[in-house]
Amino acid sequence: TTLAPRAKSEPCWPKFFPWSHPRLSLKAITYAVFMVKHRMRPTFLFATSLSISSRLSPRLRFQSSLGAKIHRNGENGLIILTPDDSSKHSATVILCHGLGDTAEGWLDPAQYLSKQLPHVKFVLPTAPTQPVTLNMGFAMPSWYDIVGLDSRSNEICNGLDESMNTILSLVENEVHPEENGLSPLGPQNSIDYRRIVLAGFSQGGALALYTGMTQTRKNKGLGLAGILVLSG
Repeated sequence: TTLAPRAKSEPCWPKFFPWSHPRLSLKAITYAVFMVKHRMRPTFLFATSLSISSRLSPRLRFQSSLGAKIHRNGENGLIILTPDDSSKHSATVILCHGLGDTAEGWLDPAQYLSKQLPHVKFVLPTAPTQPVTLNMGFAMPSWYDIVGLDSRSNEICNGLDESMNTILSLVENEVHPEENGLSPLGPQNSIDYRRIVLAGFSQGGALALYTGMTQTRKNKGLGLAGILVLSG
């Protein structure tokens, strides 16, 4: 069996490379020129910001549009997918995106999963937009600043604790929905810590791991159902 030749107009790099992504192409080119000009060793970081949603098949996208109600918060970019039948809600997944992405980047996968797991609510927060030192100070959605890739640089993560508190507040909202007053989503079921999963991709995975492994509740840890880290 032989592979069909690639069309001349088709790029030789995978579609998830940064310069094939419309939002990051200019940044990637600028970054490359800067590195060459200053004879610096390039560090490839932009690709970690891209979610898998852009590579879902059209069939999967169509199927994923069924089975859940979508609620958006225009102020902070939070997206919540609730079960079509709210009375069946008995578990929650809080999913954090990667560097440079937003909650919208993981909406399609979350919709697909919600169809397979109709009892699960998916909470997709969006990181604050802030300059990232490693990426020449470009402002992008980031859970914390990244100074460098060496072990010493990784010890400094400005903004990590603030992002952790954001995730913890989302956890508490699931456990104690009555403390938030009247929710725009309507009456909400109280979900036990043991029925909540923290998940994340790349930088979001690091945030999920840091939050789940360092925080305690009554000196016994958070007691969550689990922590899922994708490419973290």
